[in-house]
Amino acid sequence: MTSHTKFEITFWGVRGSVPTPALHTRKYGGNTPCLEVRAGNRLLLIDAGTGICRFTERLTQAQEQGLDITILLSHTHWDHIQGLPFFKLAFNPANSIKIYGPKRAGFTLRSCLEAGMKPPNFPVPFDLLKGINQINEVAAGETIELDDLKICTAELNHPDGSIGFRIEYQGKSLAYCLDHEHDNQNEIHKGLSKLAQDADVLVFDAAYSDEDYPKFKGWGHSTWQVGYKTARKLNVKTLVLSGFNPDLGDDDLDKIALVTNGMEGNTIVAIEGESLTL
Repeated sequence: MTSHTKFEITFWGVRGSVPTPALHTRKYGGNTPCLEVRAGNRLLLIDAGTGICRFTERLTQAQEQGLDITILLSHTHWDHIQGLPFFKLAFNPANSIKIYGPKRAGFTLRSCLEAGMKPPNFPVPFDLLKGINQINEVAAGETIELDDLKICTAELNHPDGSIGFRIEYQGKSLAYCLDHEHDNQNEIHKGLSKLAQDADVLVFDAAYSDEDYPKFKGWGHSTWQVGYKTARKLNVKTLVLSGFNPDLGDDDLDKIALVTNGMEGNTIVAIEGESLTL
């Protein structure tokens, strides 16, 4: 196998809570979270919202079987796993798909994934996803090692719990911290700090603006302004805002992009289908 050193991410779902396909979301996208990560010979997906179907559409044009895919799940709220029942690659036993997700008291990770595919809510059982051959539970704080990739985890602040990831490869680092609510404006959550300190790229929960946030306090999401302050304090090279509230349209996100473009540092508003090389 040829060795590759590329470390690249592609956004396939940048919307939070519920898919939002509409004319006013065409530019940035309306699918729920899924991030493709290419690190050397490794193919990873972070979260399995409806964006995983967009990923599959592009990938199956080139190759449908014999794939080795690792899926990292931040948590099992519906918008982060709702693409799995429609993940075509998972139905092919020729593929090798390994899932890592949070360990929770009282529930196995497998039972959480199976629940959404049980009748009368869904006609196809989870057991038919023959391409999924491993389901691994990870306690927050544990480290996953895949060849020369190091994946650190930490608990974030979200109802029912959510873990964030830091992927380190070839001296570069990606921090993924969606579905996280800041404790206050002036202190950085210890889990977020662990994952994002000095990161090359931080993907941050930007569901709201500071102005709208009071209406959603306690829902488990943050603001783009808090993301910006956090990135500056933690010496993040590139901040990527994602996980947008369904109410935000392209015009709203264009305004955020315009404002952050004039601010110090490198800030990107995530667009479905676009890639970024670390």
